[in-house]
Amino acid sequence: MGSDIYMEKKVLHILPSTSLAGAENVAICIISNLVDSFGCAYVSPEGDIKDVLSSRGIDYIPLRNFSSSEIRKVLKEWKPDIIHAHDFTATIKCLFSTISIPVISHIHQNPSWLRTLNLRSILFFLACFKLSKIVLVSPAIKQKNFLSYFFKGKSIVIKNIVDISWITKKATFQTSESYDLAFVGRFEEVKDPLRFIKIVSEVIKELPSVKAIMMGGGTLEDECRNAIRAKGMQNNLVLRGFLGNPYPIIKKSKILVMTSKSEGLPMVAIEALALGKPIIVPQLVGIENIVNKECGYTCKTNIDFVNQIITLLRSEKKYQQMSVAALRKAEDICSMDMYIEQLKKVYHDAIHK
Repeated sequence: MGSDIYMEKKVLHILPSTSLAGAENVAICIISNLVDSFGCAYVSPEGDIKDVLSSRGIDYIPLRNFSSSEIRKVLKEWKPDIIHAHDFTATIKCLFSTISIPVISHIHQNPSWLRTLNLRSILFFLACFKLSKIVLVSPAIKQKNFLSYFFKGKSIVIKNIVDISWITKKATFQTSESYDLAFVGRFEEVKDPLRFIKIVSEVIKELPSVKAIMMGGGTLEDECRNAIRAKGMQNNLVLRGFLGNPYPIIKKSKILVMTSKSEGLPMVAIEALALGKPIIVPQLVGIENIVNKECGYTCKTNIDFVNQIITLLRSEKKYQQMSVAALRKAEDICSMDMYIEQLKKVYHDAIHK
């Protein structure tokens, strides 16, 4: 499938979010690496993501609001050959926006409602009949639900990767900030940032000089700030907010700590590995595809988190071993050539169907 065959074909990546997170990073990675093969643009409600896309030279089409009527206006003007909808909300909105353009649904999360009978799972089940292809970022998302039974032929697992060379370059920007622990993600219930604060508060009891940072934004930001103040942790834990380029701080931090309640294939974990950072994460379904005992720890309880953090911070030898293993793990995960070929095949099938 040579690049000249599809260069005239256009793909719209449509997302409901306004700022940078995991799914947004995936869409940006795809667009940036398919620039020689497809004409691509990024569509979302206007927000912080605008500056990120501008810095990457990506065409951006802002929406006044995330509705099917707004999406239809973009489709009429841009006339894409394929719609690449990221996650469930975008998938449903896009299907209501067109009857003729093939829609690819890219599912980045593994929510519990997908495994039970409820209004959302029924709606997505019906939507799947109209979809051209369903891209899943982890085999775990496909297991024990209707995707594995009714839509096995439409579903394909393409594991998320990151552009290691780009992240490494962005991480070279100078910063005076350095931390022992870092949290990067949306301040929402699914990411459980308040659990991170509790864990850090327990670590401080053993290691009073520990420094931690939280990077991100969301509806729980004020609650997190209040929790930090209530625990008297202002000197130990910095709440930085959303950063367009968090990589210099990740590079100068020692450990990435995730507290998510569910994940598809977490981009921030792969990004941290690419910068040589050990990661400590919950026992999530599918997380073993990223974390093993060489490059990090999986934990069940807060006590597990605290003990593993303290062990790693106290052992320079163990830390250095894990740092080297983290880099090696990222390289094993991130084969950009294979990733792009898989996506080209998905687009090829969508066009010809």
